[in-house]
Amino acid sequence: MDFGSLREEMPTVSRMIYLNSGWSGPSPKRVIDAVTQRLVYENEEGPTSRPVLDSRTAIKNGARTAFAELMGASAEEIVLTDNTTDGINIVVNGLPWEPGDEIITTSLEHGSGLVPSYYVARRKDAKLKIVELTAEDDSASILSKFASAITPKTRLVLLSHIMFRNGLMLPLKEIQRLAHASGARVLVDGAQSMGHIPLDMVEMECDYYAVPGHKWLLGPDGVGALYIRKELIEGVEPAKVGGAAASSYDTIGNLVPNTQTVRKYELTTQSAPLQAGAVAAIGLFQELGMQNIWERIQLLSGGLTRGLSDIPRVTLTSPAKGGLASGLVSFAMQGRDPRELTEALWSKYRIVARSVNEPAGVRFSVHCFNTEDEMELTVRAVGELAMVE
Repeated sequence: MDFGSLREEMPTVSRMIYLNSGWSGPSPKRVIDAVTQRLVYENEEGPTSRPVLDSRTAIKNGARTAFAELMGASAEEIVLTDNTTDGINIVVNGLPWEPGDEIITTSLEHGSGLVPSYYVARRKDAKLKIVELTAEDDSASILSKFASAITPKTRLVLLSHIMFRNGLMLPLKEIQRLAHASGARVLVDGAQSMGHIPLDMVEMECDYYAVPGHKWLLGPDGVGALYIRKELIEGVEPAKVGGAAASSYDTIGNLVPNTQTVRKYELTTQSAPLQAGAVAAIGLFQELGMQNIWERIQLLSGGLTRGLSDIPRVTLTSPAKGGLASGLVSFAMQGRDPRELTEALWSKYRIVARSVNEPAGVRFSVHCFNTEDEMELTVRAVGELAMVE
């Protein structure tokens, strides 16, 4: 499969310029087919008939394996979740917090990272530290800020690999080494990285890494994954439990907890149709090759960044170039509200984007299915809007 063939499976791209996969990506036909075919099969054959139950188990195991392969992990280290937020909460609420422990996060985090950080600080009498980051930071300044914040009291660093607000991509491996040197662990919000850049949990020395299936991965809503390094599984207790959290139990009060496997975090019924869709999406990305996808995104987003930087009244709020730039390209326009600009891009040009705040701006998510012509049309549209007072 090539990128042109991918576009042929996506009816969305014939109707608009879709630049918002960082929120939710449009699913290719094969993903939709996998979901609908499974729904039809379960309805026709009976949701609890033996063939359906057996195939449901196979799909769940296949989804676990597929996420593991794309993340450079083993299937025994993958929890199947509903979304990134679900994975973040499993770790944050499962660690053994003590009064005075520190949790460090950043000023550019999504609410799915910030709010759990606030809650654990309040509930566990922990100390919250927020590292201030901007698009102007380089790797050296970012590492210096984290080095100053991390202490022997730091239990957890919670951060995004790629910041949803402005596309800043952190030097993750180096930050994790700083944390590990002080005995801290790192929980990564991978909402903007899965399906966007190549991932390898072992090479990056990750502890915990939460991802969705519906953004850059172009899969269905309601499926995600959490990586927990194998030797760390026992140290994260399940905050919500079902039967899989027990190795054995009876009806007279006897329980042997499951402490060793990721199944302890998974509750009861999960959607086999949605998991089938996620497997189909991951298979597509494996066909295309994550390095090829990332190189394509860099080419397109680089052209968009250069074009936007030449427009009067427009200021880039995302990194302009170098190793910290990603496929998320954001800008502010002097005298214009980002929400109004986002509406104008849609109503006048059929361009799907989103507004963000702190820093306030319009954000484009440039994916591999986009084209050079779409980048040129987007630059032209922003230029025309910049001419309107």
